[in-house]
Amino acid sequence: MIDGQGRLQPRLATGWTLSDDGLRYAFTLRKGVRFHDGRPFDAQTAAFSINRIIEPNSANPQKVWFGKIETAQAKGPDLLIIQLKRPDALLPFALALPSAVMVHPDTAADNGAHPVGTGPFRFADWKRGHSTRLERNDAYWGKKPALRRAEFIYMQTAAEKETLLAEGLVDGLVSVTALTNRFLIRPDFQMIPRRVEGKTLLAINNARPPFNDLRVRRALAHAIDRVRLSALYGPPFKPELIGSHFAPWRPGYINLVNRYPYDPARARALLRAAGVENGAPVTLKAPPTDYGRYGSLKIAADLEAVGFRVEVEPLDWRRWMSEVFEQKNYALTLIVHIEPMDLDIYARDDYYFNYNNKAFKTIWEQVLNAHSESELLHWLGEAQRQVTEDAVNVFLYMLPELSLMHRRLTGFWEETPIPSIVLEDVRWIDP
Repeated sequence: MIDGQGRLQPRLATGWTLSDDGLRYAFTLRKGVRFHDGRPFDAQTAAFSINRIIEPNSANPQKVWFGKIETAQAKGPDLLIIQLKRPDALLPFALALPSAVMVHPDTAADNGAHPVGTGPFRFADWKRGHSTRLERNDAYWGKKPALRRAEFIYMQTAAEKETLLAEGLVDGLVSVTALTNRFLIRPDFQMIPRRVEGKTLLAINNARPPFNDLRVRRALAHAIDRVRLSALYGPPFKPELIGSHFAPWRPGYINLVNRYPYDPARARALLRAAGVENGAPVTLKAPPTDYGRYGSLKIAADLEAVGFRVEVEPLDWRRWMSEVFEQKNYALTLIVHIEPMDLDIYARDDYYFNYNNKAFKTIWEQVLNAHSESELLHWLGEAQRQVTEDAVNVFLYMLPELSLMHRRLTGFWEETPIPSIVLEDVRWIDP
């Protein structure tokens, strides 16, 4: 599993080793683990789960993370062998993601509506579009959770959130963005900041002129006042600035925040050197979010101050996915990347940044070939430096998040290195 500090910890696997050639992982599995319906978890079910991810018709959204796996095989009940086509030092991290959840062959087909897992909480009920209810797994092999049950309610509007709070029907709200003051100052609730994996960036189409010129991309980085931009969230939020595509709390982080300080004069000089005329038109495509709507306007003002003529084009998510992500029909877009440890996207030729750099790909091969943690962290640092030096995108800040929680409810992770709400340590405390 991935803990609250972003580090790998043994859970279903108690340990693992990597062969000298980097092509064979051996995982020792925990004995005595059972699925929520009583079926045993063993190396056979683990191999089934992994091979299911990599099969040709797999619809797993993170299938690319497992593309270097040749096959997974059980060697007895407690030993899982994963054979690779090419080295992949990040595979243990990938196997700790929700996309690599272990499933049983007898229940896998029904997981979409009735998932059966091995964790401290079991699925109890799902009301489509309304809520999901979990109950404590009293047969769990590890530490028993304090909560007996938990219900997640899906709410679309601030008014709906306020109503449920006023009626005492919810004990907390995750990802607070807008509530009336009477709820924010309730004495029985408190605002809790969470560090989430949301890297906010001005994404650049590196293949579209004039942004195929490094000087122009660096000019964009100098033109944007990230401190002023991050202030759009208001006083309760304190966004953490970033200088590369990497969360500051992750092992291997390199602080590159000051590589491109806010310097409009420097930006204008770089644009002149690149032959970009004053008044050059550019379209900034904005997704349908608060950061997209308001942040794009602030960025447009900064870019116009150094000589661009900016049109902000609002898009709904369907158009954004089609035009920007799939067709790569854009120049600039403001977007948040919430996927953990996703520096690998810069090594993909078909990714929407249109970044194709041999130096970065060489570095990324070193990341995947790493045989020790120190070697892995070193090359992750080099990868961060490379995308920053190439100014692939303008790296802005980590998306801030506040949760409104009942004061007697404690144990939530303050850092969430993967998009999740972890309940196993959550408990009610005495008033």
